[in-house]
Amino acid sequence: MGVDLFPGIEKPTSRDRLGAELADEQLKLIFGMRDIRVGKGLTISEVATAMRVDPSLVSRFESGSTNPTMSTIRRYAKAVGAAFRIETRSWASEQTRMVKSSVDTWTRSGLDSSEHAGDGSATWGVTLAHPATTVR
Repeated sequence: MGVDLFPGIEKPTSRDRLGAELADEQLKLIFGMRDIRVGKGLTISEVATAMRVDPSLVSRFESGSTNPTMSTIRRYAKAVGAAFRIETRSWASEQTRMVKSSVDTWTRSGLDSSEHAGDGSATWGVTLAHPATTVR
């Protein structure tokens, strides 16, 4: 079995999938800015001082367990010296972009002819976000 992306939802709708995609993008934004902070050697306390908030707020923000306002995201970005862009498009065009991206990935990876099941078939290799991870 796999990871249940929609616990409690038997048949996820397009709207459910959109919600999951938006949450994923929010986490990417937060974790990306956290990586910038760490890369610059800034501590949570230093960022909290720059934001004029308690360090526990910064820690919760960085964990991705809160639903921050845009104001909080901007203040954090300013404190760590990060820039971010937000793109807005329809969910239908985003789904099309995601499918095209997947097809391009599959096309670029091609058939891995070195691995056969002995019956003349070959397997596809798809590289995921983490370069060391391949799904076969």
